[in-house]
Amino acid sequence: MCLFKTRTVPVPTPVIDPEVEAQKKADKLKKEELQKKQEEYQERVHAGKVGRRSLISGESGGIGFYK
Repeated sequence: MCLFKTRTVPVPTPVIDPEVEAQKKADKLKKEELQKKQEEYQERVHAGKVGRRSLISGESGGIGFYK
């Protein structure tokens, strides 16, 4: 009996369910799409094309606005 001898134990290969893999891939694509939409929205907002408009300084005015 040798104390310093190491045994090699084969690692079992994991069984991957195709449905789980498909679900993970769909979730990943959905997250990427949401992230892309959020980035595009932020770019538009900072470019001044979309967002809140000031009723005080804007030309459209609010209640009681006249020129």
